[in-house]
Amino acid sequence: MELHIQSEFECIYMINGEFYEYADCITMSEYDVVYVTVLPLKHSLLPYTVKLCGTESVNTELALGLRLSPDHYLLSLSPRYLIVYGSSPKPTPPKSHIARLFSLIKSGDTTAAYAMLSDELKGSISKDTLSSFFADYEKLIECNWEKGNKFFLIDKNNAARLHAYTLKNEFIDDISECD
Repeated sequence: MELHIQSEFECIYMINGEFYEYADCITMSEYDVVYVTVLPLKHSLLPYTVKLCGTESVNTELALGLRLSPDHYLLSLSPRYLIVYGSSPKPTPPKSHIARLFSLIKSGDTTAAYAMLSDELKGSISKDTLSSFFADYEKLIECNWEKGNKFFLIDKNNAARLHAYTLKNEFIDDISECD
């Protein structure tokens, strides 16, 4: 089975005592106990450790671990800030087209999200259809270990569904569910 680790910040990882600069795809057994220590590269963030017991789901304020498929387990990590009180730092805007689209829809800005679509796709769906497509999902995880602009949509029960999107002239031209 492959363990995929994604973080919202620059860091290195220590996994069971070994350092990794990238942890996109690490082979593990379904029954392994894996300790992932996150070492942020920014001075205002604190390190922390997550214990994975096989492929059990992990859901804390800092880590979300999901079994995406029989062969893939994803650990998504959030930053741990040094500041206890005060305003939270501004989140960094998503970099990919689909992550930006999802973020705009979840923030309620359907007009800006609709503007990210190609003219052909706009002609076949409405703003309401676009919003309702993502309504049941709470999180989007990009599948950067595979080719083809694939991503997982995660619902409130932490069930993952694989999707893909295509671009045309830097606009999203199609979104489809993968088998």
